[in-house]
Amino acid sequence: MKEFFNELDNRVIQRGLCTACGTCAGVCPAGAIDWVELDGEPQPQLTGTCTNCGICTAVCPGADVDLPALERYVFGRVRPESIPDLGYYREARVAWSTDPAIRKQGASGGLVTALLVYALEQGLIDCALLAGFRRDEPYRTEAWLAAGKEDILAAAQSKYACVPVNTLLTRAVSKGYRRLAVVGLPCQIHGLRKLQVLGEPPLLVKSIVLMVGLFCASQFYYEGTRHMLVEHLGLMAQDEIAAMSYRGGDWPGHLVVELKDGRRLTLDRHRYMYHHLMPAYKRDRCEMCVDWSAELADISVGDYWDPQARPGKAAGTSSCLVRTAAGEAILAGALRGKYIETTALEAPRLAAGVGFELKKHAAAFRLKQRRRFGWPVPDYRRDTDHNPFTRELHLAPETKTGK
Repeated sequence: MKEFFNELDNRVIQRGLCTACGTCAGVCPAGAIDWVELDGEPQPQLTGTCTNCGICTAVCPGADVDLPALERYVFGRVRPESIPDLGYYREARVAWSTDPAIRKQGASGGLVTALLVYALEQGLIDCALLAGFRRDEPYRTEAWLAAGKEDILAAAQSKYACVPVNTLLTRAVSKGYRRLAVVGLPCQIHGLRKLQVLGEPPLLVKSIVLMVGLFCASQFYYEGTRHMLVEHLGLMAQDEIAAMSYRGGDWPGHLVVELKDGRRLTLDRHRYMYHHLMPAYKRDRCEMCVDWSAELADISVGDYWDPQARPGKAAGTSSCLVRTAAGEAILAGALRGKYIETTALEAPRLAAGVGFELKKHAAAFRLKQRRRFGWPVPDYRRDTDHNPFTRELHLAPETKTGK
């Protein structure tokens, strides 16, 4: 009989195609898959006995993501080709938390936090799987199982280092949680949808009731953060750090490091995102991903870069693409409950951002080149159109606002 983890290892992990989404470890019925850090990066490893169930291989999004088939499963249709390509969605909104503290604490508007707090308080979910920081090493990221409002609030903001959130799936169910929300990057949503299509294990599949997808231009190697701490902030000893945030302070947020001696160090976001971390330390697998706006999520959320907003003076807002009935219900309920406010958005405006260019054009072209030379690449079963278009033509003004 084929040893399925060995197949996963040979076909995905050792070929550099692992996204570190965490799905393989999170679904293993035997609990036989864990993580090891190599060069500071998480990598799955077999720590128990593989029972050859094949689930880990079937749900892995590293080497194969049949986007057309998954779209048919989620939406009952395959989206038509369009410019710009944002996937299937029912509605586009700009949104923000009505709670000033949540709005300020969030990366851009606090929408995800507000939606989760609403869902938890209304009994729609009983826990959320999120990206947080380690308690013992607050400069390193880890997956959080948040069953209370305080944990949801503490996990707010973006994390620019890898977090295998889906690792916690089976653990959540084993603790008795039966209504899970997962906040994940596009690759993590891919793994969850593949799990739903497979239908195994059934209790776990049934327990996932909400998928909040995050717009993602790339994830980054932690090595990039380490270099920023040393080279830009002069911090040689990471054990001096008491707390860290990649989007701290006023919108749009900066790298903020709180030290145990009370000092506070700050590195401007544009300096580290566009002149250090983003150009230099993008994870290699991310360079081949063509999903920017979490196209298979129930609701997709990202920064909204209002051209009229001024850093340090404006409050953040979030872009939101409502994709499924579940996403529509959660947004409408939070709006009725006054957890959030929204205004209309012309979705094509989102394509003006750098994230769209990095994923839908640059990554699509890079994927084509690597395939030509026989390099290991993921198969999305679709050729993403990377042809340029005049983006200004799509920067239509916002429609009438409303709450």
